[in-house]
Amino acid sequence: MVIVLLMGTLLAVLNMSVVTPALPSIMKDLGVDSTTVQWLSSGYSLVEAMVIPLAAFLMGRFSTRRLFIGCISLFAAGSLVAAFAPTFPLLMVGRVLQALCTGAIMPMVTAVILLVFPKESRGTAMGITGLVVGFAPALGPSISGVIIDSFGWRTLFVIMAAVSLIVIALAAVYLRNFDGFQPGAFDPVSVLLSSVGLACLLYGLSTFTSTGNMMLTVSLIVVGVLLVAVFVRRQLKAKEPMLRVGILDNRTYAHSVIIVACMQAALMGCNVMVPMFIQTVLGASATASGLAMLPGALIGACCGIVSGRMFDKYGIRKVALPGLTVMTIGGVLMALLGADASVILTACAYTVLYTGLMFAMTPVNTWGINALDNENIGHAQSVTNTVGQIASSMGTALIVSISALSTTLAPTATGHAQSILGSTLAFAAIAVILAAALITALLATRTHRGTTKRTLVGQ
Repeated sequence: MVIVLLMGTLLAVLNMSVVTPALPSIMKDLGVDSTTVQWLSSGYSLVEAMVIPLAAFLMGRFSTRRLFIGCISLFAAGSLVAAFAPTFPLLMVGRVLQALCTGAIMPMVTAVILLVFPKESRGTAMGITGLVVGFAPALGPSISGVIIDSFGWRTLFVIMAAVSLIVIALAAVYLRNFDGFQPGAFDPVSVLLSSVGLACLLYGLSTFTSTGNMMLTVSLIVVGVLLVAVFVRRQLKAKEPMLRVGILDNRTYAHSVIIVACMQAALMGCNVMVPMFIQTVLGASATASGLAMLPGALIGACCGIVSGRMFDKYGIRKVALPGLTVMTIGGVLMALLGADASVILTACAYTVLYTGLMFAMTPVNTWGINALDNENIGHAQSVTNTVGQIASSMGTALIVSISALSTTLAPTATGHAQSILGSTLAFAAIAVILAAALITALLATRTHRGTTKRTLVGQ
């Protein structure tokens, strides 16, 4: 059962990264420019984020088998539409169908796996899930690149559709229903508030550093924040909320969400800045920047299962704090990089950062989830994933904006000197965010890990 769920997760996670190498070929074949084709990635992320808050409701309304098979079937349909799309709009429709699946299935799979395993083994379970989620982005672009070069970009979607059908067949035979999710009330107003609010907020953040109309972008961000705030208030007042955001009253869970949000914001900012630093400051190729990040991704993917097992045995402080400390040291090392650094030195600093981060991620997530009742786990996954999406977008926008301050601080410097200063500022900001995560963890874990503000039953 767990293997089938992980196969669905692997399919969804791979789909996030395998399309990027195909963008140049799609531009050429369908006659679209770079601004248009990037919607295959950014539009996908937006739709996925809009669906995530609804995942808890879907888990409570539909059986595990029905929801999983339905999502993978939708994914297969989207893959086939994309594979045979004669125009870009139809290709975009296929990607939207895929994103609808991913937004619902990722929180569901994690929630089911957490409920299948007892509390004392959840760290290991989360580690196994993290292993799948970690390896997929590292290997996805390389695998898709070979497929695209050998058979064309359409073959990529055909393969995803074929694998989807295999997963559906296995799920029909081996996947059983799991009764652990409480049905929530469907609220069309809440759906509208969360969907439109997140779309405005995330789109505004994603275009903040490249917009030609700053007033419109800021307006979208403000509108998004207001709509999300109204959505949260509505959930807190509802007798049967669609999404139980009240679980954030649990201090342990709230602290875990804050720590993970800081880590995701810093990681996304770092993943944007490292290639820019290697290519613009060090003058290396795009291939070199990709290879520099590969060791960290591969080692980090393995860290979760190790730290998960250790968490089950030793608890949060003895596992997460060392990981967070190593992560912060990695951030400081990144901030110390200059024009005289090498690609290898940059790769080493990034590997330290990423390894520490991934070592801490599984224990922190599991620590927060274990503080909740089982009936709230589905809602917790939706809340955590939604906050993670917002944090990732905010982190990227913040770090790139800070790097752009170099033109203001050193207007007369050469372009190369400004790039060096911008990278230093950005990496310093990343180190500060990582340090904030470490400090939060130090303060939050001083007391017993089961301490909460109040016990939540129902919401």
